[in-house]
Amino acid sequence: MEKPFYKRVLLKLSGEALMGEQEFGISSDVIASYARQIKEIADLGVEVSVVIGGGNIFRGLSGATQGVDRVTGDHMGMLATVINSLALQNSIEKLGVQTRVLTAIEMPKIAEPFIKRRAQRHLEKGRVVIFGAGTGNPYFTTDTAAALRAIEMNTEVVLKATKVDGIYDKDPVKYADAVKYETVTYTEVLNKNLKVMDATAISLCRENKLPIIVFDSLTEGNIKRVIMGEKNRNNSNSWLIFRRKFMTGKEVVSLCKEKMGKAVEATKHKFTSIRAGRANVSMLDGIKVEQYGSEMPLNQVGSVSAPEARLLVIDPWDKSLIGKIEKAIIAANLGLTPNNDGKVISTYMPELTADRRKEYVKMAKSEAENGKVAVRNIRKDGNNDLKKLLKDKENPVSEDEVKNLEAEIQKLTDAT
Repeated sequence: MEKPFYKRVLLKLSGEALMGEQEFGISSDVIASYARQIKEIADLGVEVSVVIGGGNIFRGLSGATQGVDRVTGDHMGMLATVINSLALQNSIEKLGVQTRVLTAIEMPKIAEPFIKRRAQRHLEKGRVVIFGAGTGNPYFTTDTAAALRAIEMNTEVVLKATKVDGIYDKDPVKYADAVKYETVTYTEVLNKNLKVMDATAISLCRENKLPIIVFDSLTEGNIKRVIMGEKNRNNSNSWLIFRRKFMTGKEVVSLCKEKMGKAVEATKHKFTSIRAGRANVSMLDGIKVEQYGSEMPLNQVGSVSAPEARLLVIDPWDKSLIGKIEKAIIAANLGLTPNNDGKVISTYMPELTADRRKEYVKMAKSEAENGKVAVRNIRKDGNNDLKKLLKDKENPVSEDEVKNLEAEIQKLTDAT
């Protein structure tokens, strides 16, 4: 059996590409081709997630130019992506591949809500996961949603499917003198304003060191070729990667050290949310409140303060949210009883009972264990990156060097 170069990927498909030769809607031939290609790589054991646009049905930005309110238009565009997601799911499942659609906006009658761990579990079980409704927020494109979901799913690469065979300084369909880039960096894309993905998506990928491969999706079989690590085929298709081909061994170790440090800081932050008798605004960090159809962190719908040692005060910017905020605090099971005077919500820290103390000890142990798991996962990812160095033909690394670097990562793990 062929061994793929990538094991977990996110495929970004254009909604407009689904039209094929049509002027609107979904071409059965195009979507069937995508389904066959996705099945082809899923059969290789690749964990596949997909984000698909909605431009073949409705695009929020275009709607805004026609008098549609931008927020309303973006919500309509999100629904268009769900329609495309369901159509792609249907085509893939007809080929016998289990597929799940997860949406950023809850619509339980037709799809599952996006929950990070649920999505990861689907991938681990070999199911294709399609993310619909973008990020669930207006003003963000499906390119940004693709970058965000790829980072959340810990994918190795984003595969950006386009109608042309790479990246050009302008549209090669319209301009015969368009210049093609064989390689390009994130910064060059932003500085030269190359129309590949939007700036937010590119910046997200750059900050998280997530590679992007751009390829021609209209030639069937290209997705598999990318997965197998091919770069060119008869000079007709090219894959342009927004990154250095391989990190050096020292860079891998340095990245592991950085990530482990962040994992420790994240665990420390989790500990601050466990009540220890004194009021701490970070106790409410995990609470989310439904506002305008989306779940927002509490500190984004109002100010939170601790004016006294055992008193928390929440001042909502929209007073109509007071009831929802109180319900969210109660549902968080923090042992807090919120009260309001119509303007602000206040809650006093009750005395800790023996049972409650035991419960908090369990919570602390659980968070500590989660921190350890995070560090071990970073070690695993680092070791996988080191193994990839053995495939670097330009700067070959010996197996002995890789073993020495793995030992360094193990020392970091033990010291964390």
